[in-house]
Amino acid sequence: MSGKTLLIVSGGPNAADAAGRVRALGHVPVVSDHDPRAPAFAFAESCLIADPWGPQETAAAAERYSRKIRRIDGVVCCNEAALTAAAVAERLRLPGLPPHVAELVSDRLLIKRAFRSAGVETTWFAEISTPQELQRAVIARGRSLAVKPVEQRGETGVTRLDETGDLGAAFLAARTASSTERVMVEDAGDADLATGLMRAGQCRADDAGIAALLGRAASALGLDDCPLAALVTADGKIVELSPGLALTGPLLDAAILQALGE
Repeated sequence: MSGKTLLIVSGGPNAADAAGRVRALGHVPVVSDHDPRAPAFAFAESCLIADPWGPQETAAAAERYSRKIRRIDGVVCCNEAALTAAAVAERLRLPGLPPHVAELVSDRLLIKRAFRSAGVETTWFAEISTPQELQRAVIARGRSLAVKPVEQRGETGVTRLDETGDLGAAFLAARTASSTERVMVEDAGDADLATGLMRAGQCRADDAGIAALLGRAASALGLDDCPLAALVTADGKIVELSPGLALTGPLLDAAILQALGE
């Protein structure tokens, strides 16, 4: 096949959409995931079996593929695996997030604190060390809370307390999923997915208000050129934000071409 080659880290449904669009734009999608049944593998030109949460494992697999089979020209992640995408970009000398920015956006507490320092509205949050601290948070704030590992790794270890009565199990699930055994609780609210695309420090989105909000949040994290996926409450507070590719339509095409340097 002609065209440039884009590595998509993670093979979930969003990656399947992205891989299809890469092909439609005349380029070559390569997908990496540890699950041989990942949905996006059906749309990929080549499949790399590598843990999307393993930066060095994926970077090594990408380097072998780029050296022996076909040059990789760009990389994106379709989940919160920013550290992995950054490791690939650094190994292959591709455009991507600097490692220190990838580390920031992979830590939920650091993200929230950066938002607070920059005056970006975010929901209430706290780091907790025991189930008893979680119980006190519930007593003070109600059950519209979510317990999460501090590391941002999708829904792994995340429990919404309005869906369970077992606070001890929720705390244990989050701590077990955290590589550093750090747990946080936050007001999850009724949040919806909002997406955008940062280019040269400016955010594009389907809605002008969302573009402005995501642009401020991205700037607080040092994100200048990447897709954005966020959970935003009805009153305009950001619960979470990551440089994961969850776009659709023209913005998805623009994000693909940006990752390929076009």
